[in-house]
Amino acid sequence: MTETNVARDIHSQFAENSTGGDLLNARKVENKIGLCLSGGGYRATIYHLGALIRLNELGYLARISEVASVSGGSITAGLLALRWKDLDFDTSGHAKNFHQEVVVPLLSFVGIGIDLRAILYSFLPGCTAADSIAYSYDRYLFNGASLQDLSDTPRFTFMATNLQTGSGWRFSKGYAADYRVGIIEKPDLALSRVVAASSAFPPLLSPVTIDFTGQRVKATVGADLHRPPYTEHAVLTDGGVYDNLGLERVWKRCRTILVSDAGKTIPDVGRPGGRWVGQTYRTLSIIQQQVQNSRQRILFGMANLGQRNVVYWDIGTAPEQYGIEYPLELSRDEARHAADMRTRLNQFSKSEQQLLIKAGYAGADASLKARAAIPDAASSYPVVP
Repeated sequence: MTETNVARDIHSQFAENSTGGDLLNARKVENKIGLCLSGGGYRATIYHLGALIRLNELGYLARISEVASVSGGSITAGLLALRWKDLDFDTSGHAKNFHQEVVVPLLSFVGIGIDLRAILYSFLPGCTAADSIAYSYDRYLFNGASLQDLSDTPRFTFMATNLQTGSGWRFSKGYAADYRVGIIEKPDLALSRVVAASSAFPPLLSPVTIDFTGQRVKATVGADLHRPPYTEHAVLTDGGVYDNLGLERVWKRCRTILVSDAGKTIPDVGRPGGRWVGQTYRTLSIIQQQVQNSRQRILFGMANLGQRNVVYWDIGTAPEQYGIEYPLELSRDEARHAADMRTRLNQFSKSEQQLLIKAGYAGADASLKARAAIPDAASSYPVVP
């Protein structure tokens, strides 16, 4: 490509965005509700479960058209997607059996540590940590299910980061796609493998390789890498590397966006270490944090411009900080304690689970009261096992 063509392409993007009337230049935005579940290991898995409990109580869960997830959020979304067809919604949109179908099995699962076992397994010849993680997901949660076993609506999209192209792979029942590689219509891929790819925290649990043998990868407009080896297999890492809030799919299609954020925040360090390993880790963490901050600014900017209705809650914010009357009781110290919990896939105690459930429940409740004017109904927390 010549310098003139490069300049013309860049200029056309400026012109296109200036006339599109939308900050993202999105052309498929509909009056639908989308839910984004962030990354953050088991911490995020449990926190999002608390938020889902409150959304279900309010009848919001039944109104959601899109669910997009990354990393720990994909564990929650994976089970919800698989059990959706079994949920018994009443006339108010409340799933009466949500507790039995989703809450109980998910909390049982996060009481099992799987990351250390996976790392040790990777030292065996011909074995990978990714294989162990996928096996655990399948054994305890998904029982051999594939993407084609999920419900058609809402659409569940699991995000992973493509180490080959630097872009994102999106996996759903209807299609899997990387805009640089192409699209697979109705992919017949194991749900456990897809969720493992979405939650493959680098470097110890990454990468996850998904073989496309038996799948037809079709070319799409702009797919400049529609050729082997990209069309033969995908080498993937945690979806949070590309977009830790899971916004990419939802904010281009839904007018109302619900965001549950249990992502990691960078701690303050008064005396950063001088050794190169520590410096590298710290620098990469800051870069990832700034990427997430930039997406937040875009998200809030669209809300301020009236282009999207945004309801956002995060793990480190106490209910009283949402500026509402009669917030649920969860102190700032408790919120900070929840936010400081580890993001590993290791065993979480009952007390840790209870706090994270409370934090997710209270966050969703407070943000919906502040942004969606829901009735002031919740005065206490639900009882969970």
